[in-house]
Amino acid sequence: KMSWPSASAPAVSNDGGIVVALFLMVLAKAVVMFGAVAFYANASNTSQCTDAARSSRLLRLLSGWANLGNAAVHALLVMYTVGNAGDASEYWITEREIGGVAGPVVLASINLALGLVAVLQPSAWGESGMCVCVGWNTFVAVVGTAVPVVWPRFLAEGLASWPYPVVWIWLTIYACELTALVASMTWYALSLSLSRNRKRAEKKR
Repeated sequence: KMSWPSASAPAVSNDGGIVVALFLMVLAKAVVMFGAVAFYANASNTSQCTDAARSSRLLRLLSGWANLGNAAVHALLVMYTVGNAGDASEYWITEREIGGVAGPVVLASINLALGLVAVLQPSAWGESGMCVCVGWNTFVAVVGTAVPVVWPRFLAEGLASWPYPVVWIWLTIYACELTALVASMTWYALSLSLSRNRKRAEKKR
């Protein structure tokens, strides 16, 4: 039977200044990455597109690239975990006890698939592909917040005692998950609004 790790006082204490620096690095990277996606979305639009269509496309691309970024970061976490397979420190022992690389591999695979669906928007899927992305990003946010071994553990132990590369990886995952959630939910809300407006316009004809 698997038991959740307790949020006891960490044996090793991280330097708060370094953790803040890692956060600022992730923030800068997120601004540059998603700013580049926004620039591409605006620059590659045709003049025939309406403002609403441009906004919807931008949100879809932001959601997709955030999922792809999340997949890449989870793949990095898998490689880092495999590289520390022989480490006998408390953190790595706990990681191996709660599943090792199995979880990150699954998350990387799902985020990769849904990120490609959002970015490429296969015609056979239509808007249903993005609806799946909305459901997945919402599910990840809810479960990650509720399950003790995910974000509650990171807040209780991670910032204070985990290896700095792992803290940086988790902060990057947070940036990607938050961007994917907000962008996809906003896309969904905008799609509902556009659908209602179209129905109203059709009734007036």
